Amino acid sequence: MKKRFKGAKKQQKKLALDEIVVVLNKAKDVFDEKPDLAHKYAKKARRIALKYKIKLPLKLKRRICKNCHSFLVPGKNLRVRTRKGHVVYYCLECKKFMRIGYK
Repeated sequence: MKKRFKGAKKQQKKLALDEIVVVLNKAKDVFDEKPDLAHKYAKKARRIALKYKIKLPLKLKRRICKNCHSFLVPGKNLRVRTRKGHVVYYCLECKKFMRIGYK
């Protein structure tokens, strides 16, 4: 059964964001033993964010691949490089990259 949060919209969004944080923390804890389960948790967190129209905080957003939606851990399945004004995240699961600008 799918989880639904009760209450006003603001309260629903807050509860959903709390749930997303919990799910991504579970993914981080489980990643070493069961990476597939961690990827499922990341997809679940993303689905919750989409359902309740929540913008994920940058710290959480950068832990999920934009292409394959897998949970990213630097050094394990994520390569991080700096190039000419931006950081490049290279997902080793789907072989795609994400560019994040900086000055």
